[in-house]
Amino acid sequence: MKILFVCTGNTCRSPMALGLFLHLAEEKGAAGLLTAGSAGLSAVEGQPASAQAIAACQEVGVDIAGHRARRLAGADLARWDLFFTMSETHAYILEQAGVPAKSIYVPGEIADPFGQELEAYRACREELSRQLEIFYREVVEPALKLGR
Repeated sequence: MKILFVCTGNTCRSPMALGLFLHLAEEKGAAGLLTAGSAGLSAVEGQPASAQAIAACQEVGVDIAGHRARRLAGADLARWDLFFTMSETHAYILEQAGVPAKSIYVPGEIADPFGQELEAYRACREELSRQLEIFYREVVEPALKLGR
């Protein structure tokens, strides 16, 4: 299963989601069964993750310091099985680009902490962690059992 985490700038939410998800998959013993990445709809190529995103993830043992932003490309639309978006708007844009609705997972609005204090990033991390647990349990685990 190939999962792409999508947000706007690919410096906060989607890299945090990717790091947290990979950590979760490793804890569940499924890391080798999954391919995951992140991208932004309006990302500036090569930008590092924000310092607050890095710090918030480090607090829970997740290292995203090496992350570099990348913009979602047309080729990504066919490469990934599932797109985990941070908002309905991201999902809508993907659908307009031709991604089938069944390939888009929207956990609910994940507030964008961009430019805010560390506490906003911690809140984002906690919400992402909650949503990723649900996503893993309801989507990833059943798909892995079916061999997808």
